[in-house]
Amino acid sequence: MNIEFFKRLSEADGIASNEEEVRHVLLEELKAYSDKIICDGLGSIIFSKIKDESAPNVMICAHMDEVGFMVRSIDKLGMIHLITIGGVKPLAQFVQKVRITTKEGKKIPAVINATYNNGKAENIYADIGAYTEEDVYNLGINVGDMVTYTTSFEEFTLPDRLVGKAFDDRIGCFVMGEVLKELRKENLNCNIHFAATSSEEVGIRGAKTSTQLINPDIVFVIDVACAKNEFVRDYTNQKQIDKGVMLMHRDRTLVPSRKMIDYVMEIADKNNIPLQHDMFESGGTDGGEAHLVNEGKPCVVTCVPVRYGHCAFSIVSNKDLENIIRLYTQLILNFDEEQYKHIRNFI
Repeated sequence: MNIEFFKRLSEADGIASNEEEVRHVLLEELKAYSDKIICDGLGSIIFSKIKDESAPNVMICAHMDEVGFMVRSIDKLGMIHLITIGGVKPLAQFVQKVRITTKEGKKIPAVINATYNNGKAENIYADIGAYTEEDVYNLGINVGDMVTYTTSFEEFTLPDRLVGKAFDDRIGCFVMGEVLKELRKENLNCNIHFAATSSEEVGIRGAKTSTQLINPDIVFVIDVACAKNEFVRDYTNQKQIDKGVMLMHRDRTLVPSRKMIDYVMEIADKNNIPLQHDMFESGGTDGGEAHLVNEGKPCVVTCVPVRYGHCAFSIVSNKDLENIIRLYTQLILNFDEEQYKHIRNFI
């Protein structure tokens, strides 16, 4: 694994519809391995490895955008009022270091804070130490500017532990990139399209448009998930780091194709790749929109377990990353016309 590539993805800033930095990292890393690179109208970027026009089309998607904030207004005291973009955890909205990205790309450090009311963060604002609104405007800060955490990516002292921001879902983008590189010299039996999608955190938008653009035959989704309680380590927690890839059997937006579930389980078993079997009681992923495009797409979602999702910091296991890269490499290497017909046959 190229951990430096993962680091650059994690430290890039990109809330919904502002993923330019992430696209740049992906393009720089993956253009040499792709037969074709296109974007949809929302900014999702798709890297393709093509066999021929008659081969089945497989799409793997993961979203580029992270949760964060946007400048909503600037008051006379020089305080910068914010609105959340995506589901930022309430506790992650208090006294955290952030950076504001101006229209010109300038990075302005700040501290965010909020008032606390019945377990909710309200009146979120960023403080750059200003006394007047002119202090703020003179730095080029304006309404609509992106605000993200300043978290630095690092390896923990404990082996195989990585910490950083935006793991949801730069992990998925990283996995797709590493799989594309693994497949670079392989003669595949399908066309494979890796879609780094826009605007998942605000309504699963880029998954719909990129799927419409590619019109694949089947769709795999890579995302992340975290347990509600890090102290629970029994069978009720199927989101534990170091315990394997999460295979999602249900979420609020998708009950996946049983044949797709079976295919993932078969490949994982043959290659000794550990799986955790989980369901989301609420929430969804790119699969929620992707599987509904055109005539409908057989779809399945896999997740990498992390700790502290939608916060300034998340923790992930190297072993889980290695396992999901192995899983997707084998899923693609073993996919052929026969498997395609089996998955798509309903009568």
